[in-house]
Amino acid sequence: IVSYLGPADLFHLSRVAKGLRRFLMSFSSAMFWRRAAQNEPGLPTCPDDLSEPAYAHLLFSDFCHV
Repeated sequence: IVSYLGPADLFHLSRVAKGLRRFLMSFSSAMFWRRAAQNEPGLPTCPDDLSEPAYAHLLFSDFCHV
């Protein structure tokens, strides 16, 4: 199911419960984040200096990142 989500959905899902967050932020879940980015047409490629979850946070959170 996770492979059908976009990065915004995955980002918000990671904030639902501690267990989900721990799973989605683990190294073994990187493939889900890469797949989610592929599901979002027009999304710029994740910069090399950011992890996929950090990039999703930058794009889809409502926090100021200045």
